[in-house]
Amino acid sequence: MEFLVKEEGLSSHVKVRFAPSPTGYLHIGGARTALFNWLFARHSKGVFLLRIEDTDQQRSTEEATQAILDSMKWLGLDWDEGPYFQSQRLPSYRQYAEKLVAEGKAFYDTDAEGRKAIRFQMQDGITEINDLIHGTITFDTSLIEDFVILKADGFPTYNFACVVDDAEMGITHIIRGDDHISNTPKQIALYRAFGFKMPEFAHIPMILGEDGSRLSKRHGATSVTEYRDKGYLPHALVNFLALLGWSPGNDQEIISIPEMIEKFTLKRANKTSAQFNNTKLDWMNGQYIKNTPTERLAPEVRKFFEKSGVDMTKIADEWLFRLVELHHERFKTFQDLLNQTRFFFADAIEYDQAAVNKFLRKEGVGGLLKEVHSAISQSDVFDKKTLEDSLRSLTEKLGVGFSKLAQPMRVAVTGRSVSAGIFETMELLGREKTAKRLDYAVKSLCETPETVRF
Repeated sequence: MEFLVKEEGLSSHVKVRFAPSPTGYLHIGGARTALFNWLFARHSKGVFLLRIEDTDQQRSTEEATQAILDSMKWLGLDWDEGPYFQSQRLPSYRQYAEKLVAEGKAFYDTDAEGRKAIRFQMQDGITEINDLIHGTITFDTSLIEDFVILKADGFPTYNFACVVDDAEMGITHIIRGDDHISNTPKQIALYRAFGFKMPEFAHIPMILGEDGSRLSKRHGATSVTEYRDKGYLPHALVNFLALLGWSPGNDQEIISIPEMIEKFTLKRANKTSAQFNNTKLDWMNGQYIKNTPTERLAPEVRKFFEKSGVDMTKIADEWLFRLVELHHERFKTFQDLLNQTRFFFADAIEYDQAAVNKFLRKEGVGGLLKEVHSAISQSDVFDKKTLEDSLRSLTEKLGVGFSKLAQPMRVAVTGRSVSAGIFETMELLGREKTAKRLDYAVKSLCETPETVRF
């Protein structure tokens, strides 16, 4: 099924494809290629096809295939056709290869063990393509040797299989990474040999790491799965990827998917490499989190915490909602939220030694925390307002500024010197855990618990 195109300058029908090899997880670079194809198809009212190029028998796995499909679905990149699998199309490749042999455009090549492959015969000359991103690119095909199109085991090589598939599947535009530019003259030669209609080519510049080298694992997470597992929102990652090599035409950084579809054209794609910036991704994800209602975030937080090993069976939805609401402006990823709130879910917590040394190991702090322990134990109600009233009254009674109380109390109950509002935190933590931690701090972390002196 194909649809008429409204955008000026495009052919009357648009059909694009994303064709990953299932030899690993979906890489960030592959995800951006998939996104650009998807946006191009959606903008053009065209067709987005998914094809799994699984002809590498040694490296292709079902696990990787499933990971790619899961990543595509998580990002929201739905496909209109497929997924097609090249491993299921072997008879078709052989038929096309033998056709070329019959026409004298390819020949059998027998190795030392007597196995027969089929090799395509390149013609010398100059080949030009009008790349939709890079402009005119010229190749001297006399520098390209005759190449294998069908291996002795019956499996096709990459360049041959993708030409046959793209032609049979009616692909009109091939949008892919510019690492494929070197493959293009071989593919053009095959198109011409078969008499297939030539598609348009658009090669997207690669993504670089923050140090300017090609993005790799040494720069941190590189697969969509890793970003999902770290607690990024899919629409935030899509927004970030869209701006790696494309611009909506202004300085806009937060852009909705409907806006992307409306504004996406290859004319706005960059010719130079894009640089992956983790700090910017974190900022962008934080913006999406802030703009997502707590009622939508809380169920996702529950799933993330469960996957991270937190026992959520006794955590009520209302309590979790209040936790997310309290930290809504403070976290940039779900992992960030878990790091900030882990002390809520543990009986014994880890204490930041620097915070202990700075705020608890001071003369008189132990005595002050004993007074706090006593005050909260005597109160009938344990909520933010009651805690604040009670403890502010305590500082007046003791004649100390509230700042002298807040930080030692924060370190005692959370294990660190930074947290959300201390009264809200204590309320969510509950009287029992709060009292136990104050008691532990007095007995085990403070130097002199006997007196209150400043």
